[in-house]
Amino acid sequence: FGHPAVNLGSTFQAFTNGGRNTCRPLDQNLITFGDTVTWVTGKHAIKAGADWVRNAAVDGFTSGRGNPRGVMNYTGAGTAPLSRFLMGMPANTVSFVNQFRPPMDVHNWEQGYFVQDDFKVHPKLTLNLGIRYEIVSPFTENNDLLVNFDPDFVGSDGRKGRFVVPSSKTLQFVDPRFIAYGITTADTLGVPKTLVRTDYGSVAPRIGLAWRITEKTVLRGGYGLFYPTAAAQGIRDPLATNSFQVGLTKRTTTDSALQGWPGTAHGISPMSGGALNALSSTISANWVPFNLKQPRIHQYNITLEREIGWQTGVRVSYLGTTMQRLISGSDANLIEPSDTPFATTTGDGVTPCTPDDGDCDYSDADRRRLPFPGLGTYQTSFGNFGHGRSHAFQTEVNRRFSQGFTFNASYTYLDQKSTAPDTGNSSLGGTAYNQFDRSADYGMDAFTSKHRFITYGVFESPVGRGKKFGSDMHKGLDAIVGGWQLSWQLFAKSGTGFTPFWICDNCDPIMPGNVGSGSLDATGGFYGTTLRPIVSGNPNVKSGDRLWDPSAFSLMPLGADLFSNPNVAVRNLLSGPGTYGLNMGIKKVFAIGEQLRFELGADANNVLNHPLKSPDNYDIGALGNFTLMVNPTTLKPEIQSVERNPDFGRLLSSYDQDGVDSRRTFRIRLRLTF
Repeated sequence: FGHPAVNLGSTFQAFTNGGRNTCRPLDQNLITFGDTVTWVTGKHAIKAGADWVRNAAVDGFTSGRGNPRGVMNYTGAGTAPLSRFLMGMPANTVSFVNQFRPPMDVHNWEQGYFVQDDFKVHPKLTLNLGIRYEIVSPFTENNDLLVNFDPDFVGSDGRKGRFVVPSSKTLQFVDPRFIAYGITTADTLGVPKTLVRTDYGSVAPRIGLAWRITEKTVLRGGYGLFYPTAAAQGIRDPLATNSFQVGLTKRTTTDSALQGWPGTAHGISPMSGGALNALSSTISANWVPFNLKQPRIHQYNITLEREIGWQTGVRVSYLGTTMQRLISGSDANLIEPSDTPFATTTGDGVTPCTPDDGDCDYSDADRRRLPFPGLGTYQTSFGNFGHGRSHAFQTEVNRRFSQGFTFNASYTYLDQKSTAPDTGNSSLGGTAYNQFDRSADYGMDAFTSKHRFITYGVFESPVGRGKKFGSDMHKGLDAIVGGWQLSWQLFAKSGTGFTPFWICDNCDPIMPGNVGSGSLDATGGFYGTTLRPIVSGNPNVKSGDRLWDPSAFSLMPLGADLFSNPNVAVRNLLSGPGTYGLNMGIKKVFAIGEQLRFELGADANNVLNHPLKSPDNYDIGALGNFTLMVNPTTLKPEIQSVERNPDFGRLLSSYDQDGVDSRRTFRIRLRLTF
């Protein structure tokens, strides 16, 4: 749905369409059923139960890939492209997709069974002992529109790997190059139509205790093993998208000419006629191991609670987490960095290519260096590569509502580290930067603050009829000054980590380090082909509104030390600024008779209008852009141009955070209740 795009050369603004389908259905339906039985006997309260969830989702993201609305490209110098378009003449080339893929339509089942015993060992000591067993099935695509890959297969001709589809009805939608490479159906491998086997090993023990040391002091602790639930997007991105809607391009040839716009002639369109360009023989795909396991998250905590009077309690806690089998990606066709040129010729192994012209290609010698010579870049395989841990110390003061006043104040110190790439969505995860040493990025996670303070509360004015002051106040005066209620919410937090990076404008297949893949992502957050710089100075030198000194970074290595150079920037090397924000509200309720209430209120979000300059994306770490060229003598990649980003490290925007808007806003509330 939607109009096609029209490109009018470099002189005039194009009629863009975003390259996506304007119709993207999004729908999710959950059907849940569960029940619990309880048996109390002696000192034991035993509970057992089960729950079942059927999760169904429809997502049109998959049908929006590859520019399904089409593109018409008018090329040439000066006004020629626009003139030919206005006269209704044919385009130079047109692009579209081979076959429209229907929206992804998936479902899965989640089952949980548990038994728990609350054992009152002593009037002051209770133990909670339990175990839970979970089965979370992979998503089934109702139209069988999934594609996976079997990397262990070797064909009779020595070709490594083959593609796997749920059934033969998938073939009509699949990129024909996948079929030519080698494809089979799931039943031949003993794999279900989900193309990933169900993990039946999710056993989760739980233990907890509560010990009342004194009448006002309680010690609590616990441990549990948890498994995250499935997200439909986790299967959408790697298996349901890239293998469909092949981009095709047509051009005019001596045998078949592209048609112009309909006018005096009918039955034609700019997409009519022309001859298809040959598809590249290089194909890329993602795959998920057939035996992928659920991530395991161990959580453990201990808490001391104390009543201190005045309806107030104090809590001190330690919360720990150990994360295992986290899912992240790795490009299976990436080769280790070296000083030997890769894909720096036009494909003959001799003639230097020009990356700006897009003529760099694999030579026969290059292909022999690839783990999968018949495939191209971006062969992203997902697996249980990641691990992490966190330690959190919390203190909290909480006053229960009494005498018109309640408040809560808490402070958290968090130390969270992992090897898994940072990603803010529900996909399976990005690729590690150094995919040959996946633990090299073990460190502080992005967008996590070490220090965080939060307070909120409500205060009712003690002035007014029935209050401590002015209890016999005149109704008219009470309507003005009595019975007001003030509320607030405030947060303050320290800064988060950011990774500096360079963006390559003409990489892939030519790459720094001769790694043969554009899947390198310095941030792990799906930022594109980005590379980490060499740290050559002290970056923590602030100047004006710039947090870090860009001159402390030079370009990345171009050879074998792309990853191993000890001065290459580590993940989240830079620390961003802390910030704070305050929301406040005020209201008054007027009682009109016994059944009618009128409420007048005002809310001020970010009442101090304080800029929340703690970025929630990676842009602040972009050092700039560079391009590569090929040395005609050595055929090695060299730097052609560098354009530094003038906004690196600069705080130019305010961001919504922790329930506080990026700018001050006011809202007046009037409410009638009867």
